[in-house]
Amino acid sequence: MGKEWLMIFLLAFASDPLAKTDPPRTTPPATANDSTETKAPTPAATGVDAAKALTPQVTPKCDVGPFKSLVGRTIGDVMTLKLPPGTRIYRLGDPITQPITPGRLNIEINRGTRVGRIYCS
Repeated sequence: MGKEWLMIFLLAFASDPLAKTDPPRTTPPATANDSTETKAPTPAATGVDAAKALTPQVTPKCDVGPFKSLVGRTIGDVMTLKLPPGTRIYRLGDPITQPITPGRLNIEINRGTRVGRIYCS
């Protein structure tokens, strides 16, 4: 009975579909000499004027108008509003970095808890 038991056990696992699966294949990284490499279309090939293709992207303008009414109000009033992304709120005298993004809305809090100035960088 010992050998029959072993033979049945081996045959059961030999026909296991999971044991016969191949490992997942990975594609080799593309090389510089690969002929299937895609290239960016030129402006002439896509029908876009060369002048339009070379114009720099316009940075978004900062609009202070809707927020000018906050001058003289408390910081709590500022925090309840939905401000544009990247808005910088700081206290007068705090060290601040140079503006990384042009068109950033800046809200300056005076020595108390009131808004002293709102401007764009």
